[in-house]
Amino acid sequence: MEAKELKKGSYIMFNNEPHQVTRKEVVVFGTHSHSKLKVYLRPFTGGGEKTATFQHHDFVEALDIMRKSGQVIAKTSAGLQIMDGHSYETLEATADPELLEEINEGDQVTFIDYNNNVRVLEKR
Repeated sequence: MEAKELKKGSYIMFNNEPHQVTRKEVVVFGTHSHSKLKVYLRPFTGGGEKTATFQHHDFVEALDIMRKSGQVIAKTSAGLQIMDGHSYETLEATADPELLEEINEGDQVTFIDYNNNVRVLEKR
């Protein structure tokens, strides 16, 4: 997919890691006023926000990541244990610190699973 087709919430591979697009801006560089896209990215594994600059017609590797629902079984200091609502398997998951504080055992959550890295996105 071309960089100009990116939308908020889409997932791409950047520096061999999956990232979620949090926002996109058009910026002007140089003396000839060429516009480029400044894309703000959040790594799938957590951490701070990163930025990347692309030409409008640069190709990026888009990822098709499915959102799933599950239930929190246990809350540990390292993260969460959740049960997948479809397959009933138990998974070890991570979440942002702010989200981790408001989640309790028994809550329904939305999560994504990519290469056995499970990340909780929201509390339902």
